[in-house]
Amino acid sequence: MKNLITSGELAKLANTTKRTILFYDKKGVLKPKQINDQNYRFYSQDQILDYQKILLLTTLGISLGEIKKYLDKKGNISQLFNDKKELIEKEIKLQKFNLNNLNSYQTNIKNNKTMIDPKIKTIKNLEIYYIEKLGSYSKIGQFCQELIEMFDRGNNFTTLAIFKDQGYRPQKSQMRIGVIKKKEMRIKKECIDVVKSLIFNPGKCLTYTHNGSGNLLSIFWKELERYARLNKIKIRKDTPDFEIYRQVNLDTTKQFFEIYLPVE
Repeated sequence: MKNLITSGELAKLANTTKRTILFYDKKGVLKPKQINDQNYRFYSQDQILDYQKILLLTTLGISLGEIKKYLDKKGNISQLFNDKKELIEKEIKLQKFNLNNLNSYQTNIKNNKTMIDPKIKTIKNLEIYYIEKLGSYSKIGQFCQELIEMFDRGNNFTTLAIFKDQGYRPQKSQMRIGVIKKKEMRIKKECIDVVKSLIFNPGKCLTYTHNGSGNLLSIFWKELERYARLNKIKIRKDTPDFEIYRQVNLDTTKQFFEIYLPVE
């Protein structure tokens, strides 16, 4: 036991608590050098530096699991820092994106009494290929991918959904899932009877572009309807609402979705 110190002494010298030292022991990242018959834990004085290293890494947001792997394998701390730096940079980018959106929502609420600042546009005819679907909004992405796989030629598909039912129907909605036509597109032979074509003429629409997660679109649909009511814009019932998915990406900050409400 010569030159060893107790867990309580280690805690005092490391300016922490005995409970913290015992917690790190339990997690396997700061194990005692010896345990006597009375179950007392003893540490070397050098383990004060180990504790400080653990404290540094946890402060940087590195998990105890990652720290344990690093300590067990005596890994390269520079590589550990590089990996964490990349994650932190992504988090900073996402938080900046969220802050910009928050500021935009606040400005719009102040000016429009809604979170959005939509525009009125006249939309030219859209030539589309489509399939009929009955299902939940949560499956739209799956339906779009199903349609894309029905083509053996074509790339950079711009997908969309046309909602045949009026109103909010998150569980069971009748939809036309489509792609905007391009000359190079070719439908697979076995899918020719399933994929239909249509010239869609939506005309005048109140529209909003959402940059972010597609899971939030229903919120912005409600805001679009609210904007129309507040500004006495009459919604047409003869033309269905629709969405165009301009950019779909694993990075939500790079996603762009357009929602369209036909108006008079």
